[in-house]
Amino acid sequence: MTDEPPDGSKADELEDLDQRLKAIEARKRKSVDTGAEVGANKGFQALGELLGGILVGLGLGWCADTYVFHSKPWGMIIGTVLGMVAAIYAMIKSSQNR
Repeated sequence: MTDEPPDGSKADELEDLDQRLKAIEARKRKSVDTGAEVGANKGFQALGELLGGILVGLGLGWCADTYVFHSKPWGMIIGTVLGMVAAIYAMIKSSQNR
């Protein structure tokens, strides 16, 4: 004779245990510590804003030098400085959002 009851409650217990285990694993996946990922994402965002601002300012300064004012280095210099200022402003604004 075995100790198992004949009505199949052992299978029900195993099924219940399996469901609880899956629920615990699902909660664990949701609560994974992503502090490093969030920090890296913010860093990449700041880098993109800085490079984007500088390159856009540089490009606009080059266009102003080449097609509008014909004053070769000054438009690029002023555009780069203004792009850097705009990029730093954007970085500060995005860091204050969170």
